[in-house]
Amino acid sequence: MSEREIMAEQGGAVAELAGGGASGPPWRSRRWLIPALLIVQLLLAALALAVWVWTPDAPALPPLPDTAAPLAGEGATYESALPLAQAQADAWLPDARLLNASMQVDWDWTVPPGMSAALPGTGWLTYTFIAPWQPPSRPPGAASLSVVIERLSGRIVSRETRGWERAPEFRPPPPPAAIDAARATLLAEAAGGTDFRRGCPQYRHLSRTFPIAAGRTDWPQHWVVLYEDSRTPDQHGLLLRIDAASGEVLDRESHAPDCAANS
Repeated sequence: MSEREIMAEQGGAVAELAGGGASGPPWRSRRWLIPALLIVQLLLAALALAVWVWTPDAPALPPLPDTAAPLAGEGATYESALPLAQAQADAWLPDARLLNASMQVDWDWTVPPGMSAALPGTGWLTYTFIAPWQPPSRPPGAASLSVVIERLSGRIVSRETRGWERAPEFRPPPPPAAIDAARATLLAEAAGGTDFRRGCPQYRHLSRTFPIAAGRTDWPQHWVVLYEDSRTPDQHGLLLRIDAASGEVLDRESHAPDCAANS
């Protein structure tokens, strides 16, 4: 083979290597590979974002009922309004159970002589329910439903539903007691609540009553009756624990400033 033929053969081999042979140049296919991968990643990110945006943060609220809770005296009470609140929870999520509840009494700024014989109808009832809940494409958690009922009318005035990333411990609510919330509040009035309010009613005209189940404290099942002093909103002014079976005063605490301090 002549020198010219050898050089021609070597030149053809180099050209074949540089050009990729008969299968076509690889740099052309690779040039579109990276943009294609980027487009796929963007589409996946957009899909994940859309799923996240459209996944609800909380379960939907149930329809608002036209009915009202029955009044016990001048206003609804913890017990009389509980079936209405529970019906909302049952229509909201299965397995919903009462987490906590309270009865707020807004007392008159004028305290008459003697002890309180009945509760005023003003105030609010607040019930919070909890239920297991798992939104689409998210891990299992829980959700809560808060229902606020006006005592004077017995009607639902506010509702809120929220999703929880982690479910709390599901404990059964306190069972019905011999001493109901209204009676416990009046017993607290006789045990010092009325005198507490009478000292400076312009600051002390609100109380809250809520149940504590047996086993959660050192006391048996009881009611806590808190009296607020607006000068110390971060702590209770007067706290009384009323036994839910006997009506006995189990404990008493007071952290309110003296009435003469701001008179």
